[in-house]
Amino acid sequence: MSGTESVARTVAIIGAGTMGRRIAYGCAARGVRARLYDISEEALSGALVAVRALLETADEGDGPGATHGLVEACRDPDECVREADWVIETVHEDLELKRVVLGQIGAAAPADAFIASNTSSLPGSWLAESTGRPGRFTNMNFGPPEDIKVEVMGHPGTDPATTEAAKRFLRQLGLVPIVARREIQGYPTNRIWRAIKKESLHLIAGGYLSAEEIDRAWMLDWGTPIGPCGLMDVVGLDVVRDIENVYYKVSGDPSDKPPDFLDRMVERGELGVKSGEGFYTYPSPAFEREGWLTDSGD
Repeated sequence: MSGTESVARTVAIIGAGTMGRRIAYGCAARGVRARLYDISEEALSGALVAVRALLETADEGDGPGATHGLVEACRDPDECVREADWVIETVHEDLELKRVVLGQIGAAAPADAFIASNTSSLPGSWLAESTGRPGRFTNMNFGPPEDIKVEVMGHPGTDPATTEAAKRFLRQLGLVPIVARREIQGYPTNRIWRAIKKESLHLIAGGYLSAEEIDRAWMLDWGTPIGPCGLMDVVGLDVVRDIENVYYKVSGDPSDKPPDFLDRMVERGELGVKSGEGFYTYPSPAFEREGWLTDSGD
C-alpha cells in the first residue's frame, strides 16, 4: 500500500476473540486478506473455524472473494503484521496490555501501515505514543457482523490523512464510518449505549426489573429485535464488566462500578453468547421464541 491512496489488501488483527473474529469476517467477505493472531492457540483455532463458518453461510452476493483462503491464522505476531496495510488491535480491555501490544505492532509493522485499536473505552491519546507512530494511529469501534456502523475517533495527534484512510478502508468493507469530531472516553455514540447499559445493570442489581422485562419493554418501545441485556450477551459480559471498570477507575464514582451480580456471573463463566449462557441461554435465547415479546412475564 502506498500512503493513503490505495485500498487495503491485507489486514492484520491482533486478538482473535469476538471482535477479532468479526473484523476478520468483515474483511474476508469483501475480498480483503485477513491475518489473525492470538496468544491463545485455542482462541486462534476457534476463530478460524468461526470465521470460515460465517463465510460459508454468508450470501455470496454480499462480498466478492468471500473464500476460506482469505483468512489465515498466524502463530507469530511479528509475521502476522509484516505485510499489513492496516493492523487492528482487539486484545483484552486493559490499558497496560494494550500499550505493550501496540508497541510490538509498531515495531514490526511496515512503516506505512496504519494502526487502529478497537478499544471500547480507552481514548487513543492514552495509547498512541506506544505505537511509535501516533500520527498513523486511530480508534475504530466495530460492532457485531450485522451492524454496519463503525465509530472512528482520532486523538489530538492523529494525522487527518489517517482519518481519511480509515474512512476509505471502512467503506471498502461496506461499512459506514461515524467520525468523532473530538476525542472523548468511550466514543461519542458508544457513550449513549453505555448509558443504556449502565442503567439496565442498575435496575437489575436493585431488583427493579428482570433482564427479560427490560428487554421486552425496550423491544416493544423501539421495535428492535433484541434488547439491552441481549446485546450485552452478544458483546460478552466479561467485556461489559471490564469496560465498566475502566470508567470506574477513571471517575472513582461508585455509580460507575459494575454491580456485584455481574462479577458473579463472569466468575461462573456466564459470559453470554460465547459461553452459551448469560442473561439468556444460547443458541436459542428466549427473546427469539414466538410469542415471547407479548408474554406478560407473569
